[in-house]
Amino acid sequence: MFNYFFFTLTTSIHILLVTTIRLVHSKEQQEHYPLQSQIGNTIPNSYVIEFDRPINHFASKRHLLNKRSLFYEQLKYYNISYDIRHEYELINAVSLTFKTPKDASNFFDKALGVKKAWPVATVTKPKVFHAVSEEKDTKISSLFEFYNQTGINQIRNELGITGRGVKVGIIDTGVDYTHPALGGCFGPNCRVAYGYDFVGNEYNGGNLPVPDNDPNDSCNGHGTHVAGIIGANDTIMGFKGIAPDAILGAYRIFGCTGGSSDDIIMKAMEKAYQDGMDVINLSLGDIGWPESPVSLLADELATKGMLVCAAAGNDGEKGMFEVGAPSLGHHALSIASVDNKKMLSHTMNVGKLTIGYTTEGGTSFNVTSAPIIFASDYFEPDSDGCGPLSIDAFNKVVIISRGDCTFTQKIINAQNAGAVAVIVYNNQPGTLTPSVSGEDVRIDYGGISKDDAYRLYRYLNHKASANSEMKANFQKEDQSLAVPTAGYISSFSSWGLGPDLSMKPDLSAPGGHIYSTFPVALGSYSTLSGTSMASPFVAGIVALLQEAKGGNRAISATEIRTMLINNGHPFKMYNSTEEFESVARQGSGLIDAYHAITSDTHVFPEQLRLNDIQHSAKDFKYSLTIRNNGRLAAEYTIAHITAATAQGFPSNTMSLSSVVKYEDHNTSQALYPLKTPILLTEKGAKAIVEIYNPSIQVVANGEANITVRIAPPDDHLKMAPSIYSGFITITKKNERDDVKYIPYAGFTSNFKDLPVLYMNATMPRILMQRVTAFTPTVLLFQIAEASPLVMISAVNADNTSQTYGYIPGGYAAFVGRSNIEDHRDIFAITWFGNVANTPEQASLRPFLQRQPKTFYSKRVLNTTDTGDILDGDIIIDESSLPTLEDMDDLHMARVGKRLPAGNYKLKIAALRPFGDRDNEQDYDIWYSPNIILE
Repeated sequence: MFNYFFFTLTTSIHILLVTTIRLVHSKEQQEHYPLQSQIGNTIPNSYVIEFDRPINHFASKRHLLNKRSLFYEQLKYYNISYDIRHEYELINAVSLTFKTPKDASNFFDKALGVKKAWPVATVTKPKVFHAVSEEKDTKISSLFEFYNQTGINQIRNELGITGRGVKVGIIDTGVDYTHPALGGCFGPNCRVAYGYDFVGNEYNGGNLPVPDNDPNDSCNGHGTHVAGIIGANDTIMGFKGIAPDAILGAYRIFGCTGGSSDDIIMKAMEKAYQDGMDVINLSLGDIGWPESPVSLLADELATKGMLVCAAAGNDGEKGMFEVGAPSLGHHALSIASVDNKKMLSHTMNVGKLTIGYTTEGGTSFNVTSAPIIFASDYFEPDSDGCGPLSIDAFNKVVIISRGDCTFTQKIINAQNAGAVAVIVYNNQPGTLTPSVSGEDVRIDYGGISKDDAYRLYRYLNHKASANSEMKANFQKEDQSLAVPTAGYISSFSSWGLGPDLSMKPDLSAPGGHIYSTFPVALGSYSTLSGTSMASPFVAGIVALLQEAKGGNRAISATEIRTMLINNGHPFKMYNSTEEFESVARQGSGLIDAYHAITSDTHVFPEQLRLNDIQHSAKDFKYSLTIRNNGRLAAEYTIAHITAATAQGFPSNTMSLSSVVKYEDHNTSQALYPLKTPILLTEKGAKAIVEIYNPSIQVVANGEANITVRIAPPDDHLKMAPSIYSGFITITKKNERDDVKYIPYAGFTSNFKDLPVLYMNATMPRILMQRVTAFTPTVLLFQIAEASPLVMISAVNADNTSQTYGYIPGGYAAFVGRSNIEDHRDIFAITWFGNVANTPEQASLRPFLQRQPKTFYSKRVLNTTDTGDILDGDIIIDESSLPTLEDMDDLHMARVGKRLPAGNYKLKIAALRPFGDRDNEQDYDIWYSPNIILE
């Protein structure tokens, strides 16, 4: 039942905005349950509202729909104006947009028979890395060598399984079903037999959708590329997707530009289920928690038999805990990306070297030939290209290292120096596709890998000694080139674990440099990179598993998860012959479809979630069950392999116990995750594993339990907060190529000691210490780690234990972390001196708006006389502060009641992970300077 994660509330309780599995409220909240909503961009005054009784209750569906009609009559009675966005059938819910904030406020005061609601959040269009290709010859076959390594060719050749009769839903930008490889038609007896367009071409996430029955993708391409990975069948080119005989459903939730919203995604998921899809693919996602509504719906659909495959995310440069929703759903499959073995690439020749490059738009350079030069005499210098160039760049192609400033800044500096093109090289393994903002860049720009850049650097330096200027000759025809990082994690693939230390991602699949279908109007074929490409690879494999087991959802989503995760193949770190990549990056490893189908051994649970030190199992002991589905008894050998420990925070922080917190709560050591976690390989940094049953006999069609002890590393008390991980291996005797890998991962410190509110000498801060009825103050802050709950209240300046209430917009749960180095990524909230009457009122609008438009800010670095960086500072143009006249939401200035004139402080309380909501010691707390309210 969908409602297993909802709370049982009576109709007399006001609406509850919540996406959490448990409800805890403090003593001062006994009369009003707290509103909770995941943070992100939301659509103003829009909510998904669930009613008291589920759609599958004893009462008939007609009766419940009548109750829904009565709800609308109730809104009419109270003169509450609204528009219906969506009505759901699998859940007894609707999504509404209220005409004004006052209508929303009246709704929360008056509506009865409502169980809960949550704000409608926007979802950004999937980010991919694009390299258009027009190659249509025999080189194509070289791009699919991974079909051998992942067992696809074995399944086709030995078992003859192609996904026939299995339905795969694609919730994306639509599908160009006119493409010959995708059947050429839409509807019954076509490859794309099901689908619906929920939005229309002009929809951008901020305007009204115009739905219709035609899910064609002619202007975007993302969904068409995904469809080709799952099930293309091009008989002319010989290109086949994973399940070339699967039936496809196309559910369009993105227009030609812009984003979408989670209530549209939920409606598409419901439609896919109703159409009988066996598996759906969601190559999308944003900041999230396992409790986000889309993640919860993904879980519910899995319990009904429809598995959800979802992209882990493309935020590998942001450090740990960045896997996105909906892949965080506990029963969903979260897919990380590994790089393909071969790719079709734009190329340039420099002397004897052939170097592949990528571009943001996917087209090759307009430059045919030009001298080529590095921006610096050194390889990977600091701040390369961030200032005016000191080299002669006129009419040359300039090569610049990534890092320390934006791609746009580097390219414009080269452009100002007269360069005809810029190539940015990566500062970590893997290729790079630079992107720019604005319209100031007028020259070609692209990216290359760090390895290729170093080859080019050495080659040019050698030739420079002969006083010869080298030219780059850009080829118009793409070539099939080996990928240096083939089989290793893609640099863009997001790091886990989940924000609650859940085991995410689950699996890895090819997602870097994937060749697939593209809308006919946009070139028919293209190479894209992203976890968006890895997820449909797995969705196609799920279709093969379903066919192998009889189809018609004959095998449960839980069984499929177990089969796939059991049979992943862990891979090693790039440029390492011994050390395995962290489980927080690869999950259980590279997917193996053949062994998932043919193996008769299953191990439960499929993952071992160790949590942190405080929440680990007693004596660090964990149980596993081996199930032998074979016809004969079998002997198994149990062992383990450790993976590199991923240090997620700077070494100078050491353990969390060293983080200083002062009595006034207003200062703490600023602790923020590393952009690139440090992989530790020394013995003292790895888990301590004991196997109590190294060998065990299991009877035919029987089970046996084993116990393992997995303790934190010896050095965990001296380490900066880190994730340790590895794999328990279970090998059937005489079948050494069929090994089950059970991934485990834990956190070296107590997770709830991890600071979440970013505090230093300049943040948080308030602008203006004097507030009038027409001039607010503005509170600015950043979140260093995702927080389960953030509350902002007004307190007595002389006695901060005296609280007057939450300020409007000052209450929310499941807050995603800020990018501390991005001066635009700041939470900002205005305060006119009023407090909300209830937590419900405090959550009437999106909690906080990032990248505020009402004033501008920039980050500068304070330095000592010796140039040492002391701290980051935020400089605000106070002449552009918001006033009552230019506020987007005038209603919020009148929410609740205005406090009498006097001296106040604003209090931010941010709950740390695993913290107790009723225990103030589990919060990071900051008090503002005195504010005079006139």
